[in-house]
This record gives sequence, structure tokens and C-alpha cells, in this order.
Amino acid sequence: MRFLALSLRQARYNLVAYLRSARTVVFALAMPVAFLVLFNSVFGGAGKTTSVGGFHLDFIAFFTGGLAAYGVVLGTFTGVLVAIVSAREAGWLKRFRGTPMPPGVFLAGQIGYLSVTELALVVVMLAVSVTCYGLQVHLVSVLAMCCYTLVGVFTFAALALALTAVVTTTEMASSVGPFTVVILSFVSGVFLPPALMPSWLTTLSTYLPLQPLAASMQRALASPSGTGFELRTFLVVAVWGVGAFAVAQRTFTWQPRRR
Repeated sequence: MRFLALSLRQARYNLVAYLRSARTVVFALAMPVAFLVLFNSVFGGAGKTTSVGGFHLDFIAFFTGGLAAYGVVLGTFTGVLVAIVSAREAGWLKRFRGTPMPPGVFLAGQIGYLSVTELALVVVMLAVSVTCYGLQVHLVSVLAMCCYTLVGVFTFAALALALTAVVTTTEMASSVGPFTVVILSFVSGVFLPPALMPSWLTTLSTYLPLQPLAASMQRALASPSGTGFELRTFLVVAVWGVGAFAVAQRTFTWQPRRR
């Protein structure tokens, strides 16, 4: 209970610090929304559909689900990678480690506040799609997207923690984070429909963590019935998360890396 209370307090502290930077908040929300408007203007339109995993869905549902997943991954993976590497190289992590606060509280606080911000992003994306493009959303679809968001936050936070073992500077983290997310998004059917990509690439992407997440969010918005929950997505994404967390436990350091 003490660990949970401290983690919630640390998450609240991180959230308050995040909200104090208006430019950071606006940029985090504006980029996925801007992509949504841009892609729907170029590729969308009444009656235009595409196929994802056997589901036929409107382009607005395709881009809403895919770009929501993109925003979650960008905010989580890049956010954790930059925050942890910056704090470590500045010597802040070493100071945190020297306090009575349990080591895991700092990391749990990062995941906690990111869960709140990324859930807010998904809600904003849905609101824009519903009000501006007439997307029909069922309550169970919103619930499914929130659950996918939470498992995505955990997995990509764990992947970022594992990557801190080889990323040694803030500048490097600021480059590696967005670059990795953009490349992963292109091969995972976030920006382009899977039908436009070679079959070998679409097959390979199903074993990567972003493709199942994005495809499940897209199908949750496309399905007029059902729950929108897909067990395989939770299994694939969770396996990546657990594996990355295990690597991070062995390689993570609170001390600045020698360069």
C-alpha cells in the first residue's frame, strides 16, 4: 500500500509538472490531431473504405485508431526515453536513488502520469473524429481503446527503459525516440493501409508491438457489434512489455553513463 501511495503521489507530481508546460501539452495533442485532419483530407472521403485484418472500415476509423496508437507510442516511448536519459545524465536519478523513496516509485510515477495523458489523447482523438467527421463510436469501443492504451503505455515504457542501456545522451534520445516510432508506424499500417504494403512486411509487422495495437484500435472502431477486445493483441503486446521489462531490470542504471 505504501508503494502504491508513493507511486500515485509521484505520478501526480509528474502530471503537474507536465501540465505547467503549455507548449508541451499542445504539441503532444496537436500532432496526432493534425495528422488525423491531414490524412483524412488527402485519403478520406465519404464512402472510402479499406481493410484491416478482414474488417472493412471507413478511412476515418482507420486513421483515428491508427493515429491514436501512434500518439500513445510517441508520447510514451519518446517521453520515457528522453526523460530517463536526461535525468540520469544530469545526475538526478543518482540523487533519487540515494533517497528513502523505493527505486521503483520513480519509474511507476512515470508510467502512471503517462497513462493519464495518453488516455486523454485517445479521448481527444475520438472527440475530433465524432464531431468533425461523423464517426460513430460505441461505448464498448471506447472501453476497448482505453484498455489497449494502458497495455501500450506499459509495453512502450518498458521498451524505452530497456533502450536507455545504449542511449547515452539527451540529444541521442531525442533523435532515436521519434525516429523509431515513425519507422515502426510506417511498417505497422498506421499511416498507410496494409493493402499498399508488401505481404511479407505486413506479416512481419504482426509480430511487432505497434501493429497489433493499432489494428485492434482500428477494428474496435469498425465493428458495429462485439466487444472490440482481441486476446492476441494483449498477448503479443504484453509479451514485448514483459520481455523488455526483464531486460531493463538487468541493464538499467541510475548512474550517468561514461561517454
